Amino acid sequence: MLAVNLLKTPIFWELAGWLAFLVVGGLCILSDFRRQLPRWQQIGLLLALVGFLVTNRLLLLFFNRELNPDESQLLSQAITLFHHPVYWQSTDGATMGPLSSYFASLPAYLGHPLDYIALRRTAFFCLLVTLISGYFTIENLFNPRTARLALLPGFAFLAFTYNHDFLHATNEQLSLALLGLTFWQYSRLWRKQTFDSVGGMAVLSFISSLIPFAKLQGVPTALVIVAAGLLGLWSQRQKLTAPRFWSALVGLVAGGVAFPLLVVFLTWQFGVFEDFKQFYLFGNLSYSAGASFWDYLIRFPAFVIRTTDFLVFLIPTFGLLIAGVLLGRKDEKKNGLLVFILASLVASGYAVIKPGSEFMHYLLYLVTPVCLLNAWFIDRLMSPVFTGAWVALIGLCFGVNAAMQHGKLALEPLNAYRLQPFQLQQLFISPTSQAVQKYARSGEDLVVWGWAPRYNVEMQMPQGVCDNHTIRCIIGGAEAQKIHRARYIRNITASRPPVFLDAVGPNSFWLSDRATQGYENFPELRNFIDTNYRFAGETDKNRIYIRTDRLSQQN
Repeated sequence: MLAVNLLKTPIFWELAGWLAFLVVGGLCILSDFRRQLPRWQQIGLLLALVGFLVTNRLLLLFFNRELNPDESQLLSQAITLFHHPVYWQSTDGATMGPLSSYFASLPAYLGHPLDYIALRRTAFFCLLVTLISGYFTIENLFNPRTARLALLPGFAFLAFTYNHDFLHATNEQLSLALLGLTFWQYSRLWRKQTFDSVGGMAVLSFISSLIPFAKLQGVPTALVIVAAGLLGLWSQRQKLTAPRFWSALVGLVAGGVAFPLLVVFLTWQFGVFEDFKQFYLFGNLSYSAGASFWDYLIRFPAFVIRTTDFLVFLIPTFGLLIAGVLLGRKDEKKNGLLVFILASLVASGYAVIKPGSEFMHYLLYLVTPVCLLNAWFIDRLMSPVFTGAWVALIGLCFGVNAAMQHGKLALEPLNAYRLQPFQLQQLFISPTSQAVQKYARSGEDLVVWGWAPRYNVEMQMPQGVCDNHTIRCIIGGAEAQKIHRARYIRNITASRPPVFLDAVGPNSFWLSDRATQGYENFPELRNFIDTNYRFAGETDKNRIYIRTDRLSQQN
């Protein structure tokens, strides 16, 4: 009983998190006093890093509440695909790729409910893949010591951040994991200088080709990695026979086009090719906050400075830049690696800046490239004294940041996962969902007008329309609105959900003005609802409409 009570004490987990950091930091320093570690000890240090992250993230994996509307969007898409598995026919994740939604639905096939706990565990799995593949990438490009030290700020950032934008299950996680695997595959080819391997090049391009269908935002970085592989093959051309060179090149191309061709075939087969082209490719390529890239670039430093936790993650790298210039030994043999690292950093930065939205979770695309840059400098600073200073600097940065933010924790309701450990594992059912459940049941379609997909999650009901938020039907150019509204009407006419919920108001993210954004401002939708549904009441500022035949069955 004492142990159970201790595990439910917030201070226990605060102390455990910092103790885990001290253990990992101490092991990194001690390992530097030995010339060479056995392989099992190197893997043991990697597992210690993973354990440090798990210790700090464990409470979040048992917290069944929405941290960010993105989580509910991804979950409602996963719920919909579980019942109606054809993407762009039943659901459209807008900037989220189909693979992210399909991946989020996997727990349902294992018999688990698609709630916030299940989603965060799949996202955490992706996070571990990203970091572990990052470790093996740096190990291949440099050595195990450099890998663990270069990644330590990344692990510390993801372990100690208090920012919900970095803690919630983001729709970037799968693409980040795939990018991590692509980096790893490239590093394997680089280490052995086997860019002439047909299978190796095909695997490199195949993994890269999955990234656009997880999230298009990862494409610039993926292109840099594939281009680096192509340059590696080109640099070896004089040592290869013509058949060997062309076979490797064909492997690279074949691996890269195989999955996109499969997607095109499937979208054509299921009659959603035009939707794929219109709403995913063209829609995402035109996605922007409205200004130019250069305007966003100028604003970017101020954005990073406002994002305190990410800025703290960057401070050790700035320290490395200074130490590397003043103390680092030269190694011209690896200058090509520096070009590759800087190119991946620039490409990732472009992917973060280009949309202009300044969503903090976009910055996660920079974590691996920054850690690769750390590795370049750390590899030039081999003294155990440096290692001690490096660990101390990381601990100081994150310790000061934690101390400065500690007083704010109790003021933020969503920090309940820290303040009430393991006590919020049941999915919360809102009064609105309770009211809807009088007329519909789990597995039936529910259409929510506005931006509140959490109601689909609470009731485990598919969306009924492709768009689980209706911002593109309400805001934007007239032509874009026309296209999205036309699809919306097609979808709701086909699904005829038993319940239509107008959530525009205080419960809807961004879309809160009922006078200008309520469903009645969309004439075709108003006519459809007025003809086929009856107003059943308002609960918690949400308007509930029941399909006429379902309402008569209830009476």
